[in-house]
Amino acid sequence: MNRLTLVHLTFLGVGKPPSTVEFSPGLTVIYGASERGKSYVEKAVDYMLGASELKPIPEDKGYSRILLGLRADDGRVLTLSRGLADSTIDVFNSDLRQLTTAPADATVSFKHSSTSQRNISRYLLKVLGIDGLKILKNSRGEVRLLNFRDLARLSVINDSRMGGERSPVLATGMPQNETGEKSVLKLLLTGQDEPVGPTAPGTVEKKVGKGQAEILDRLIDDSRAKLTIAANQSELREQLARLQGSLDNATSRSGQLMASRSALMQRRRVIEAGDRANQQRASEVRQLLSRFSLLREQYESDLERLRMVGEAGNLLGYFQTGTCVFCGAEPEHQHPGHHLAETTQLVAAVAAETRKTTELHRDLLSTIEDLDAQTADLNAESARHDDQLTAIDSELRALEEQLAPLTTDTSEVFAARSRLEQELAIHAQIEQLEEMKASLPNVLPVPPPARPDSIPAADISDFEQAIHQTLEAWHVPGENRVIYDPSSAEIAVDGRPRGSRGQGMRSIIHAAFAVSLARRNKARGLIHPGFVMLDSPVVTFRQAENREADPELMTYDVVEHFYRDLLDDPPSQVIIIENGTPPAAITERARIYAFSVDGSERFGFFPPQDQTLTD
Repeated sequence: MNRLTLVHLTFLGVGKPPSTVEFSPGLTVIYGASERGKSYVEKAVDYMLGASELKPIPEDKGYSRILLGLRADDGRVLTLSRGLADSTIDVFNSDLRQLTTAPADATVSFKHSSTSQRNISRYLLKVLGIDGLKILKNSRGEVRLLNFRDLARLSVINDSRMGGERSPVLATGMPQNETGEKSVLKLLLTGQDEPVGPTAPGTVEKKVGKGQAEILDRLIDDSRAKLTIAANQSELREQLARLQGSLDNATSRSGQLMASRSALMQRRRVIEAGDRANQQRASEVRQLLSRFSLLREQYESDLERLRMVGEAGNLLGYFQTGTCVFCGAEPEHQHPGHHLAETTQLVAAVAAETRKTTELHRDLLSTIEDLDAQTADLNAESARHDDQLTAIDSELRALEEQLAPLTTDTSEVFAARSRLEQELAIHAQIEQLEEMKASLPNVLPVPPPARPDSIPAADISDFEQAIHQTLEAWHVPGENRVIYDPSSAEIAVDGRPRGSRGQGMRSIIHAAFAVSLARRNKARGLIHPGFVMLDSPVVTFRQAENREADPELMTYDVVEHFYRDLLDDPPSQVIIIENGTPPAAITERARIYAFSVDGSERFGFFPPQDQTLTD
């Protein structure tokens, strides 16, 4: 059969420099600082091989198309071209490294279909020469066509699966897929696909409950197909409880912030009301001052006129008592009606009016002074109101900044909770349908279950020995006795199931599983995609400090022997993604990419954001 070799992964975008990595046909190592696109390389390769989506990251902004170069053992060179959010993949029968307007040699869907050949799964399976092989679909013995994604899950392994507790065989973690996933491993270990056979004895077709049971089975299968989260009901409930806790915390925090905001708004309304009353009083005072100013001018004008009348009378002697200025008569000789009576009355009137006007003027000045003081107080109070409103507005902006992410996070949590509740509802529906089926009075007898675990003992033993030899070559501590349980798909090393080990041991055992499968099948000419991509297989290892106290600790040379074995006895094309620096001894024999480490020339998979083609 054919095998595939990854040639290159290239991101292209208008006005953006190409971002690419060239893969060695042997060992390629991508390592360096976190958040530099290392794991994104694995995700992008998986996306190009038919994964449904590639979650965007800030660094891929401006890039619109991905190219994945492939080479088959028969010499055929292919380039898969896919947009970052496309459901179709263009296939070019050449090594394409740039954007092109040339028509593709084929355009296929990313989604596998057993009834159509126009999808990437069937296309790649044809290249490998294994299209049409069948695996079990369920425990009732139904079969389905092999999907290339079934193979990709065993050769392209992300960091969460690498160190996860789930078996390497059960890649999706979905119960409805377990039979198929075990059947895939059986196919790889034996090279034999599943034959199409009857799923139940013929006499069952005549049973009274046949129609009801078939309908319920169909409803159960349809319900299981709607499940999208790789978790059982217990795990879903645990996730839902954690989400509810996060939601309660976010709601409590939001409530506190909203209460603070409400209190601030109430204070603001009180201050604004006081400021309006203050401004109204200030307006009234200004009107009074304007009127009193006119009155003061009037009083001062009256006093000035009285003063002028008095000065004129004094100058002419009209207001003086004594000898008449006209006839010289003494006062005692002046006859009645003389001007003395008149002038005396005028003097008294002028004096009285002057005193009255002066008193009014003095009272008015006191009132104006009091109103001026009130104006100053009102202006000061208005300034204090402005300062208080400015401070409150600043506090409100700070609260809004704190509320914005909480609102977004709460919306995301609500959406996640809704998805979990939908999943649990589907599980409950499946249970209800299964109970209804079990309660049928004439239920169809269940045919003997299909046995995806019926792998010949010789093939299982051979595979166990292959994993043992790999662990030994990597100097993993212990005797490395390997047992694979086909019924549970669990791997045990030295009597301990992989799922019960620490993350470091889980990762190295998973890596040994993938490498050994590729190495064994290459040697025997059995089915395999031809490449292995491992994200973080040895990142959690550290030097042993006390081997007796903690036998899980790795010896200091595990990493070195890990890389040396991949070079000395290559299982196929291997691509390793790690944070840690690989041993210096391999740098001349492997293709190395270093992202943002001392001495490296490359920032990451993508160039810095501000770099363009003109840089």
